[in-house]
Amino acid sequence: MATIERKPTTEASKPTSPVDAVLTVTPPVTPNTTSSAAHQLVSEIRNIYTVLSEISSLAPSDQVNSLLTRLVNLCVVPYSAEFTAYFFRIPGIESLCSNLRPLCSEAEGELERFWAKHMINHFSTRQQRPSSVLQTFPYYQNYVDLSRLECATIEAFLPTPPTKIAFIGSGPLPLTSLCFLNRYPDAHVHNVDRDASALFVSERLCKTMGYYDERMSFACEDITLESTQSEPGWQSCEVIFLAALVGTDTHTKLTILKSMARKLAPGTLVVARSAQGMRSVLYPILELSDDLQSVGFEILAEVHPWTKVVNSIVVLRVEERE
Repeated sequence: MATIERKPTTEASKPTSPVDAVLTVTPPVTPNTTSSAAHQLVSEIRNIYTVLSEISSLAPSDQVNSLLTRLVNLCVVPYSAEFTAYFFRIPGIESLCSNLRPLCSEAEGELERFWAKHMINHFSTRQQRPSSVLQTFPYYQNYVDLSRLECATIEAFLPTPPTKIAFIGSGPLPLTSLCFLNRYPDAHVHNVDRDASALFVSERLCKTMGYYDERMSFACEDITLESTQSEPGWQSCEVIFLAALVGTDTHTKLTILKSMARKLAPGTLVVARSAQGMRSVLYPILELSDDLQSVGFEILAEVHPWTKVVNSIVVLRVEERE
């Protein structure tokens, strides 16, 4: 803080009312590298949001693809803890992220729907192996890498490979579920989504490619609707996976988990996709706290990849009921 001493030049210039002899001057805050870069990043993300919010359809197009690719690339950079903390303290950023995530969710759904239909048409007209067709999806490797990370983590807490898996929020392109089938030859995967149109495309894709048999099933269900009764189908599941966009924030996710805990048998593993740091611009975070234990879960592990895989994973276990 600088101080400037004010000295009158003449007797006439003296003030007639009492004032301090010393004037305190606070100089403007000089932007440093961190603050400048953080504000620049906020500006760029806000610009992307503005354009996305004005587009009539978020189905794949050159413009949508370019904007989303740029957004993801901005968020997966390994920023320092200092930078990330400063970024999320900038006024308005929480509101910006809350408004941006639903657009990302819609765009992701449109992307999966587009490619699922493309694969159906492609496989119907050409004789190719299903695996080759699946690999035409631009983010195929990201899905594979995330499923490998999830499977490797849950295997640390399971005595044997799982045989009954449910994936909630499976969407129109059940690529993760197909990865589970490949890894666990004796497993059955139950795909659940509240969007009937997404399930229709998903089921059709699996039938077309020969994956629809006794190892895959589909159900249109809104698991956010709380139930106080145990359901036999859920009771037999060994592992439940929750897609990242099932629940828009920690509070909503806790409500869903509380409902799930009542349906599941003690010992069931629940894998919830989350996010950390700048990646939470794209996906909501499941904050770890005592609240998870209060709704019936034991926290087993939290894994944060630093690769192009955007999601973190949280592994929970249903506790014994009192």
